[in-house]
Amino acid sequence: MRQKSAVFLLFLLFLSFPSLLSAQSVRVPETPAQLNNTLWAYSVQDADTGEQLVDLRAHTLMTPASTLKLVSTATAMEVLGPDYRIKTCLCTDGTVVDGTQEGNLYIVGAGDPSLGSKYLWREDPEQFFKEATSALQQLGIRRISGSVLALKPWTDFQAVNPRWPVYDTGNYYAAGAYDLNLYDNTYTVTITQNGKQLSVSPSIPDLNLKAVYGISDTRSGDSLYISPNRDADGHTLITGAYPGRAPRRTVRGAIPDPPLFFAQHLRDVLVAGGVSVVGKAAAVSELPEENLSSLYEYASKPLQELVSTTNVYSHNLYAESILRLLGREQAVMPGHNHTQRSIMAVYDYWEGRGMNMDELEMLDGCGLSPENKVTPYFLTTMLGKIHRGDPSRSFARTLPRAGKEGTLSQFLKKTKLEDSARLKSGTLRNVVCYAGYVYVGDKTYTVAVMVNNYYGRYSDIRRGLEQLLLDTFVR
Repeated sequence: MRQKSAVFLLFLLFLSFPSLLSAQSVRVPETPAQLNNTLWAYSVQDADTGEQLVDLRAHTLMTPASTLKLVSTATAMEVLGPDYRIKTCLCTDGTVVDGTQEGNLYIVGAGDPSLGSKYLWREDPEQFFKEATSALQQLGIRRISGSVLALKPWTDFQAVNPRWPVYDTGNYYAAGAYDLNLYDNTYTVTITQNGKQLSVSPSIPDLNLKAVYGISDTRSGDSLYISPNRDADGHTLITGAYPGRAPRRTVRGAIPDPPLFFAQHLRDVLVAGGVSVVGKAAAVSELPEENLSSLYEYASKPLQELVSTTNVYSHNLYAESILRLLGREQAVMPGHNHTQRSIMAVYDYWEGRGMNMDELEMLDGCGLSPENKVTPYFLTTMLGKIHRGDPSRSFARTLPRAGKEGTLSQFLKKTKLEDSARLKSGTLRNVVCYAGYVYVGDKTYTVAVMVNNYYGRYSDIRRGLEQLLLDTFVR
């Protein structure tokens, strides 16, 4: 009888302490050999309770690289909601008389990063321009007597974040975030004839490229690089080395003035579609104060879809643009740019949710600046709060599945955690990080593991982090 009572008591304990059982299912791992002689930190929490299960230097400030995108995108989803859409408008300061729109045509954006984006696979990249042309024609407009003018407000003055390394800023992954963005703010240079011939797509007016790269006697590998600085004659320089035995290579650059390019492209499309334009295409810093009327309004895909594109493909322009949405309604502070205002909104929001903001140093929205710092504990705590407040798991679904999608397509592939984790990766020079959610049975965990200042190869560090997660969650 006494033995039966003991068994019954153990059964009651089993029912009464689910958090204890969840903690027992997570192990504190040993340091993988690949992480020796590195600075690394690790946090694991129970997503349903917020209980800290693994704390290995979890309060250490670390360079996050692209895992910082979690902060930008999560905050925007929390504040604006998953169904928020970004508007882009055409308006005029004139009237339509006998098929002629007297006055100028203005393009007014609000930071949509997805217009013409190649990452919206099912969308026609020219959709906005086709719909805009059709809208004007339906209004009976066959001629515009003025110019096509893109609004480029003062808040765009540091669209390219001054905290980014200068050597990055001529290249596609460091394209600036403007109120008007087009084609991911990126152009592609195709180099053919074993390095002797250049072509550019799309055609960018006033972009004068000059090849100053060397040509090596190899077939593979290159160090081609688009300089952010121009020479004395105004040329944008392509430097580095071209593998001379390779017949073809491509390199991608950042469009230098996306709003101006937007206006020029819209003017070209209108003319080709039968709407003549008398004036030029240009960018202006202000709109007329009076007599402005709307002609056409375009709405982006829902914010959740833009956030998913950001996190699955680690798209820097999307992340910067989404962050900047948070500052659009904020009061202007002297000396602050658009990004700084938005970062203040991030701090205000999470401080209001009880977060310790000393564990976040945020300089941009995408993680490209090496000055960014965040603790693993901050990320796992933030992700846990989102999980507990969102039964639909709308944010978690924006993260790529391990071994399946985007930047996670090879991570944890063919392991017991394949398709059982949704994580954001982050890499910079000597930085490798992962953060997100791990699902084991009916349990959800938030994880953040961050490695800084490592020796050796990235692939070795990635294998070490795979082993770390497997040792933590897989018995």
